[in-house]
Amino acid sequence: MNSTLDEWTHRCLNVSGKNFQRRDAVDLRKIISKGVSLRPQKPGSPSNGPITPSLIAMSKLNLEGNPISPIGTEIARIFDTRKIWVLFVHTAGSGVTPWRGLIILDANYRGAGQTETIFRVGLVAHELTHLLQRELNDPRYWPSGWLRFPSQTRPVGDSTNYMEVLSYIVGWTVEYDLYKEKLSTNDQQLAEKNRIQGKLRARENGIATLTDPDVRNATRFMLKMHRSVKVYRENYRAEAKSPNGRIPAGGWEYWLSEFGFSDGAVAHIKDIGAKGVVKRVSQEEADRIANA
Repeated sequence: MNSTLDEWTHRCLNVSGKNFQRRDAVDLRKIISKGVSLRPQKPGSPSNGPITPSLIAMSKLNLEGNPISPIGTEIARIFDTRKIWVLFVHTAGSGVTPWRGLIILDANYRGAGQTETIFRVGLVAHELTHLLQRELNDPRYWPSGWLRFPSQTRPVGDSTNYMEVLSYIVGWTVEYDLYKEKLSTNDQQLAEKNRIQGKLRARENGIATLTDPDVRNATRFMLKMHRSVKVYRENYRAEAKSPNGRIPAGGWEYWLSEFGFSDGAVAHIKDIGAKGVVKRVSQEEADRIANA
């Protein structure tokens, strides 16, 4: 899940006006105890790179020598040629891409921690997709996140819920591929197989919904799935005032190609979505969530 710098600050410190509560001090102690580090991820995916473990995990090959995750492999390829900065700090588990060239991950994602679960690998893929969006540097639809006045939502870390839709498409697809590969192994207990199958069904339905032609429903579904995220609620309210909801023309396939993904990766996502059921979320329900 992506958040802006504002969302991350409020999540970590829970600051309300001038009140600084006891729980805020506890979270501040977590930030101090877990430590803060800012490191560059250099081109070539060096072995000591801060997100190299995730890039390796999402680009692994199966026994036949084919990519387990076609889209994960392409993310690794894209960022093999880029230099970005990675900040590790306590975020209560969320990821943040506040502006171009920087992602923020929880301190627990340092080193092998970022590949302890498939979810974590998918989250890194999600945040890296946000970096590709921010590179387009279009304040209407793909804001860079840098300081800007006036701003559609916030002066630093401006974002849209459609940006989230596309990042979830990519992150969930990476998760789906890795879960499917894990399910194919013979060393899973029945309970674990059932759990993974449930994850696969959920991702099929999610990807089907996010890639459905009803783009407004996709943004409402994303909001419903992550109703606790303050930034998504803020974005929804701001976008409701825009005639096009800050959703650019072209469709998700076009924009993923603009980010650098191949036709094959797009076709792979379509194949997964074809297995799922589109979930509908009414405007009335989304309005209630956004204004809660």
